[in-house]
Amino acid sequence: MITSISGDKILKKIKKQDMNAVIDWFTARQSKYYKLGWSYLKNHQDVEDVFHNTIMKVHDKIGQLKEEQYFESWVTSIFINECRAIYRKRRSSSLDVQQDSVNNPTFQSDLEMLEDLDRLDEKYRELIMLRYLQGYSQKEIATIFKLPVGTVKSRLYRGLLMLRKIIEGGEADDV
Repeated sequence: MITSISGDKILKKIKKQDMNAVIDWFTARQSKYYKLGWSYLKNHQDVEDVFHNTIMKVHDKIGQLKEEQYFESWVTSIFINECRAIYRKRRSSSLDVQQDSVNNPTFQSDLEMLEDLDRLDEKYRELIMLRYLQGYSQKEIATIFKLPVGTVKSRLYRGLLMLRKIIEGGEADDV
């Protein structure tokens, strides 16, 4: 959520369709959104494509934003939808996804955790990623997905139970 004075100024520029302001806003949050994109796509080029597509959509559709206080949630929703579109396109065309190989043990364990998350149904995986990997509140997640907060809470709980089962060696469907 944009609350700072500089955040208000940049949002005013964005609302005037200033492309540099949109790019500056994303540059300040690049790491956060890159992690989110990587958790969906696990491919640098695809994440870069999502950034480009999202920046263009934010620039072109800023007039559709109804309440300024939900700007970041609105942008995140666009970003997630772009990730989903590329993921579906890649999945339907049966392309083999190649992951960057990194010899960093922390990266390896993070990658294993993301692979376990991939085994969850999308409605649980997305909420868990936003809540525990990106730090969004339950209320912000509810806004992004246009769900009641109670539904977000129950899906997080059920998703975490399924994830625990997967990590312990079982299947998510056993929960």
